[in-house]
Amino acid sequence: MSVKKIVGITGCAQGIAHTFMAAEALEKAGKKLNIEVKIETHGGIGVENQLTTKEISEADLVIIAADIDVEKTRFIGKKLISVSTNEALKDATALIQKAMASAEVYLGKGEKIDGLEIGSASNHFIKYLMSGLTNMIPLAIASGILLAIANTFAFHADPNNPDLVIWGFSEDARGQFFSKLFDLGKVGFTLMIPVFAAGVARAIGDNPAVAPAFIAGYIINDSSFLGTETGAGFLGAIIVGFGVGYFVKLLKMIPWHSVIKPVVSVLIIPVVATFVSYVVIFYLIGKPISNMMSVLYVFINNITISYAAAPVVYGFILGAMMGTDLGGPINKTALMVALAIFVDTMNKFGIEGVNAIPYAATCGAIAIAPLGAAFATFIFRKSFTTEEKAMGSSAFIMGMVGITEGAIPFAASNPKLIIANIIASGVAGALVAGFGIHFFGGIGSPLGAFVGYVKGPAGVQFIWIFSILFAALLNALMYGYILKNRKVKK
Repeated sequence: MSVKKIVGITGCAQGIAHTFMAAEALEKAGKKLNIEVKIETHGGIGVENQLTTKEISEADLVIIAADIDVEKTRFIGKKLISVSTNEALKDATALIQKAMASAEVYLGKGEKIDGLEIGSASNHFIKYLMSGLTNMIPLAIASGILLAIANTFAFHADPNNPDLVIWGFSEDARGQFFSKLFDLGKVGFTLMIPVFAAGVARAIGDNPAVAPAFIAGYIINDSSFLGTETGAGFLGAIIVGFGVGYFVKLLKMIPWHSVIKPVVSVLIIPVVATFVSYVVIFYLIGKPISNMMSVLYVFINNITISYAAAPVVYGFILGAMMGTDLGGPINKTALMVALAIFVDTMNKFGIEGVNAIPYAATCGAIAIAPLGAAFATFIFRKSFTTEEKAMGSSAFIMGMVGITEGAIPFAASNPKLIIANIIASGVAGALVAGFGIHFFGGIGSPLGAFVGYVKGPAGVQFIWIFSILFAALLNALMYGYILKNRKVKK
């Protein structure tokens, strides 16, 4: 990596010696390496040698050598490395060389832009839910792709009418193989809720909470165990995740005797937590929550079928939420709601009656912000710096694999672009839902038509790709309009 200019920040807990010594060491190392270095110091008397917007934009690299919290929003989109002051004092030259080799583009997850937290969440409740989603989403993708592969081979000629092609698996060895593969995909969807509950519980109570939360998450969604029409759905999983997590955390606080302490985390806590979960679920909360969720999802399915505008409305809302904070709490809430409807209706109505339209709306919208940013850098090249054009290529790749965080650097540079992301993502959600597309898992991007399982009207793969590319192009045009008067130095 060729580096001509470096900017950075130093700051120590006392704000006296190490702050200024680290800054001096970095500046001397810069002269030794023939690199222009400017360091902003956060000392006891305040901020000195403050970096300007121009200096940051022209810098090739950002080094933060600090023992205190430093606001990094200014550096979103820049290659950045963050270390302690000791590392700069020990060998500043080696630190600069390390930064040149290993610094990564800072996406700003968790930072606030105009009061909106993007990329991730600092709220503990949301973070625990996100932990559950992080564990569950790979299962949803894997299950969806397996279903897609099996579904490809599910069509065969009707034995009674060779000219008629029907859906189903033939009775030969090939048909049995893909039938079982299809069943395997359904098993993955069945396990999504227990995995989600275990992920939430683990974030709260650590490893001892995993087994009891997984078992409890399974039984609270097993209608035969509860004696109900359907399971308790995602609401039940959320209650299980938090309940088991905090109960295990409480059990860990007990001053266990040293004789039994070695088996507390692997035997006593899992057994006690699982038993208590069984009693609470079977005798107290399981049936009421299941009955409530059953009524709710029957209602959702009915309005989807009865009112043509309903999918367009909720598709736009869910899509817009996906484009709001780019992987933050609003984005993840929309994804969780869509997944809840998908998994719960599958458990209640089976794969033929599942409502996967909301999930399709969110997965279709997830790629719009990064793809729109990428298209804008291709179409309106004069409105972007050389560095932003490079980030546009990265955003394109991230968009094609369904990673919405690829648009964060652009939103950080101009918060007005968030409005474009919201509108265009909402349009994608409305189009996908309005066409009645169901998405069973895979990559949330145009590639989802092939690396995923989409179901809907004739030509559903083409409609899926068109909806996403149209919304991404709309996003790019709005980027161009917002940035039309922007002056960029060559």
